[in-house]
Amino acid sequence: MEFSKIKNKQQSIARTFIILSVAGTLITVLPFIDGLFLSGRWALVMVGLFFTLSCFIVARMFTSRALKLEKLKSGEKLLAHLELDDRRLQQYAESLRQSAKEKNKTLMWTKGIMFVVISIPFLFFMEADEMAGFLGIIASVVLILFLFSRLMPIYDYRKNLKGDKQILIGEKYAYFNGYFHNWDFPLSGLVKIKVIEKPFKGLDVVYYYTTRTLRNTHEIQFPIPDNFDPDPLISQMKKANRLK
Repeated sequence: MEFSKIKNKQQSIARTFIILSVAGTLITVLPFIDGLFLSGRWALVMVGLFFTLSCFIVARMFTSRALKLEKLKSGEKLLAHLELDDRRLQQYAESLRQSAKEKNKTLMWTKGIMFVVISIPFLFFMEADEMAGFLGIIASVVLILFLFSRLMPIYDYRKNLKGDKQILIGEKYAYFNGYFHNWDFPLSGLVKIKVIEKPFKGLDVVYYYTTRTLRNTHEIQFPIPDNFDPDPLISQMKKANRLK
């Protein structure tokens, strides 16, 4: 089974970082070559090594993601394939927009308050003519956070409406309308999968992953066709991910 409409963007990102890692390797080597304008600039060696290693790690990560998506597209690891019609695509995009809107609202208030609280003590060390400029900076940052929280959900909503309408679900990774989701790596996993009736009849998939900000969860709700039986899919995914 092949899905030619689905573009593997993970491959493009992997190739980009492979090229960047090669460029970083050149930066690392050039200081050792006599007669070049970069000869003897040893600080570039450390910068080049760090840059090369960072790009190599990202390239490996996205190469792995690209291979997993290819396994879904070929049918090797595919459990279910759904195609959204226009009505369900609208429902899916609206669900993501509302979710992003609530998260961004919380993020805006949290970061905005933290920024203001941290910044206010500096006012006591400033001259009167400096305060106006500093307050202007604070107001500008809060305004940027506000605009970001309002505009990004709209941008994502429009982008989702232009998606390929394809949903590919595997045991430990899935593809939703242009976005690849993966919980098949250390310190990550599936939290739950269940049938929902609101805001539409569909499935609710929640997985977690661990970053520098510790454990994070990501929830995806998507509509399913009326003639699709989700129970076999749910059973397979729960078994593969050791969920009860």
